[in-house]
Amino acid sequence: MRYLIILFFLISIFTKGQIVVNNNVPYNDPISLVDNILLGGGIIASNHTFQGATAQIGWFNAQNTSLGLDSGVILCTGDIYSIDPVNPGLGVTMPVPAIVDPDLLTVANSVPPLIGQTFTVGSVNDVAILEFDFIPTSDSLSFNYVFGSEEYFAFENSQYNDVFGFFLSGPGISGPYSSPSYHPNGSINLAIVPGSNPPLPITISSVNSVTPINSQYFVDNQGGLDTIASADGYTTVL
Repeated sequence: MRYLIILFFLISIFTKGQIVVNNNVPYNDPISLVDNILLGGGIIASNHTFQGATAQIGWFNAQNTSLGLDSGVILCTGDIYSIDPVNPGLGVTMPVPAIVDPDLLTVANSVPPLIGQTFTVGSVNDVAILEFDFIPTSDSLSFNYVFGSEEYFAFENSQYNDVFGFFLSGPGISGPYSSPSYHPNGSINLAIVPGSNPPLPITISSVNSVTPINSQYFVDNQGGLDTIASADGYTTVL
């Protein structure tokens, strides 16, 4: 996933919060999601694009849940409704389009040597990519995100190394990942474990409680699937 923000939502039933998702109009429109949900004031966005199935992007509300984010934009490798405990069957049938992203594959394969492992990721599948240009009118900018996966507690340190990327390019930035032609110096990946040096990307193998590694940034959700379905684990807010 790319140029994005992820995850989850609210509904109050018997005083217990549950995540709620929605990709009906206008929550299926990348322009509306970026301009009205993702970005705050003082930022001008353009050239919005989304690659993936319409079922893979939408809006979430997670108030009164343990997610740590009240609401925002959700990107999913499958149907976003799979994380809604109440309405898991509302979305579009998968499979999703065969989107290829060499940068995500590179990121996934950069993790094993950084954590003392030797596994190899052969491909990244069911990719969702949200991309846009923006011009901030102040000197700083921040995003909050959560990464969650159904592969937790089953595929850590394996070829199925679920991965999240947040790529940034622009004036004064140079990096190893691809970027638009008008930013020819490449991009950097901002989705890394806080304080890691060298930077350790966010995957199920770099943040978990199984191996364990960076478990202070991990939330075990195996017992909370009635609140946030499908995601057996997710990161704290990063």
